[in-house]
Amino acid sequence: MYVSVVMPTHNRQGYVGQAIESVLKQQHVEFELIIVDDASTDGTLEVIDRYARQDHRIRVAQHAENKGLAVSLNEGLELAKHDLVARMDDDDVMLPTRLQRQIEFMDANRDVSVTSSWAYLIDESSKIIGRSCPEVDLEQGKAQLRPELFLELVHPATMYQRGDVLKVGGYKITALEDRDLWGRLVTAGYKIAVQPEFLMYQRRHSHSLTTTDLNKLFEFGDFIDFNVVRRLCGGDELTFDQYSSYVESLPFSMRLAGTIKRRSGIAFRWATMYYSTRDWLPFAGNLALAMALEPLGTAKRIRKKYTFNKCKI
Repeated sequence: MYVSVVMPTHNRQGYVGQAIESVLKQQHVEFELIIVDDASTDGTLEVIDRYARQDHRIRVAQHAENKGLAVSLNEGLELAKHDLVARMDDDDVMLPTRLQRQIEFMDANRDVSVTSSWAYLIDESSKIIGRSCPEVDLEQGKAQLRPELFLELVHPATMYQRGDVLKVGGYKITALEDRDLWGRLVTAGYKIAVQPEFLMYQRRHSHSLTTTDLNKLFEFGDFIDFNVVRRLCGGDELTFDQYSSYVESLPFSMRLAGTIKRRSGIAFRWATMYYSTRDWLPFAGNLALAMALEPLGTAKRIRKKYTFNKCKI
């Protein structure tokens, strides 16, 4: 079976070479690597072109101006020659058997439209700092109207049926474009799964987000989940403004519960970022805040996320 690997990139000169090499070293599988350069200005394209001249499996598309991740992903999907598409980020690293193992999984589970794997988390110097082990319980999530049970995948570790993704409109130009896509696939009747094995190294950057960004991202994640539930119940989607008005109309106790959960999640995300740079004081402070606000949920995140070794890939 053949697979198209789609990797959008923008200003990743320091990491994109390692990402490309990890794809080229994939074992026992035929693939093409489609790299969409979104108007890089730092020498990224020169690195890509050097690899492309040496390996015919690499295809390169270039934007004259920055168009954003969703546009780059959709362009990669349109260019892909094969039915199976594997996502890859420009600063991550595949284990050598990633594509083979995911192709085998998809071949054995023909009813699955999207699969993801587990991933080791690495810092900017490629030290392993943790792990991401998503779990999917699609039937329970749909029955209990709990989107968090099937939407939290490692996006760059996904492989999916290209045709199914295109049938629901591909990626939308929005925040959390991956979570939005998974939600549309599930509510259209497609199946999502996770392979419980580590097939990726996913890089964490200490400076990648701000407090404002995280607040917006968590709020938008709640908005996506809200509309997933509405669609599962046969209702129409709300716009973000309509959703915001709805939230403001809720009783104070419900709004407070939502705020506490969101702030706990934000504190845990900050703790993870400080953990990646070994800034122990702010790490401990944010982790303590997350635990105080949501003890059980934070304990589960700690079990799935952190590892205290100092291995390097």
